[in-house]
Amino acid sequence: MTFRLNPLALALAPLLLGGTTAWAQDNIFRVGYTQVQPNSSATDATGPFLLKPNSGVSLTVKDQSTLFFSYARKLNDQLEVELAMGVPPTHDIAAKLNPAIVPGYIVSAYQGQTIAKIRQFAPTVFLNYSFGDSSSALRPFVGVGVNYTKFDQRSSTSIGNSLNGGPTDIQLSDSWGLAAQVGLEYRINDKWSLHGSVATARVKTTLTATTAGAARVMDITFHPVVLTMTAGYRF
Repeated sequence: MTFRLNPLALALAPLLLGGTTAWAQDNIFRVGYTQVQPNSSATDATGPFLLKPNSGVSLTVKDQSTLFFSYARKLNDQLEVELAMGVPPTHDIAAKLNPAIVPGYIVSAYQGQTIAKIRQFAPTVFLNYSFGDSSSALRPFVGVGVNYTKFDQRSSTSIGNSLNGGPTDIQLSDSWGLAAQVGLEYRINDKWSLHGSVATARVKTTLTATTAGAARVMDITFHPVVLTMTAGYRF
């Protein structure tokens, strides 16, 4: 049997073991609003009935907003471990066609149209470091961590089916990658605080679209910018 070390489980270890250490016992629950800007780039699709090596058929993933929540545990006055999540957003995927390669009538019919929808579940564990004194009301912070992204709901639209030549099944691989964030926290009193951050992560996936047994594949890289505003409660 092969043992694999799970990065998310390793990152969560301080949360799970914190009750048996001498660390501070402050817990913080944050809830608010986040905007996910995927900033995706995708290779040209490859597969049956497509030109080689460059088909001119690609895609882009649109921005989305959602409810954000996280749980953080203070380790000391400067350090905390945060599990950041949220309600999984569903992104529109738009066709990106190269008019120098793809026939004009196809470009005019499908360029920029929503060809699929995907929902992404992306829990991220951060180790955050806060600057300044713990008694300060305003404290900037930086965080590094691990992101896991799973695309758990995927569907081709009627326009996507038309572009692909029939009902299309979409699959995307999961992604593990490093994550980072910077932000500012304003402590209102001993219980309540306001929190703003900008985060990013390394996210890569392979999309496979299968129509009538013909599979077309492309690699997608995300350079996300995640803007978050929350209210936090300490307990």
